[in-house]
Amino acid sequence: MRRLFKIFFLFSLFSLFSFLSESANIRFRIVAVNPSKVRTQRVPIKVYLPQEVKREDIVDLGGLELEYDLNKSLFYVYKDDLYLEPAQTRVFEVEVKDVWIILQRSLDEVRDKIKELLKIFEGTEYFDKMKDIAQRGFSLLDEIVKSQTDESLSRTQHIGVYRTNVKALARLKEELSEMEKILQRERGPLTPKMLTKTKFKTESPTKTATWIAIFVIVFFLGILSVVVFFTWYKQAKATEKIISEAKKRSFLELGEKKEEESKE
Repeated sequence: MRRLFKIFFLFSLFSLFSFLSESANIRFRIVAVNPSKVRTQRVPIKVYLPQEVKREDIVDLGGLELEYDLNKSLFYVYKDDLYLEPAQTRVFEVEVKDVWIILQRSLDEVRDKIKELLKIFEGTEYFDKMKDIAQRGFSLLDEIVKSQTDESLSRTQHIGVYRTNVKALARLKEELSEMEKILQRERGPLTPKMLTKTKFKTESPTKTATWIAIFVIVFFLGILSVVVFFTWYKQAKATEKIISEAKKRSFLELGEKKEEESKE
């Protein structure tokens, strides 16, 4: 056990964990070294991948195995049967997709939401608050775009910037959500007291729109009246016809009865 611990400890000291970028992918370089200059040793490899990496994000394991740690909720790469000769070095590269990028369409959606709310709150008592959120929000979105495309950052810094941006963007979305709640509250059923306090603008219909609505209603009522009249007229005619036929049948039956009586 001491020997294995020593080997693992030395592996931890002599292993390097670096990042290399290639197009839209990132490579994790793992360097295993046998520190002994006189004997061959087993050097077990076990390196955890960043928390954002999922199985579908892995492009190439580079000769290592992949496993998931349920306790830590992290994927890790490993190799148990690695034997290195004295002072030997082995390099493994694990290639994954660059998942440390906030998609542009997600940023555009937030930007559009800010513009929409800014326009809605214009002229209200909440406009100054919304304007402050908008200014900070636009600055944040611009900074995220800039930081994500900064080639001077190392891969470690790139991942760190991503995590910082995600948290900042989440806070911005929370603020926008609060403003939307205010909007829903103000647009709800208004009491007389709320009508005197609220400063939200309500646009009255124009005269043209009012007259159009009146003509549409009158036209509809006219059509409805015509339909009702013709329906009534048709039913009246049908009733009159039924009564007339009934009278004829009554007279015929009465005449036939009298003829029979006279014959007798």
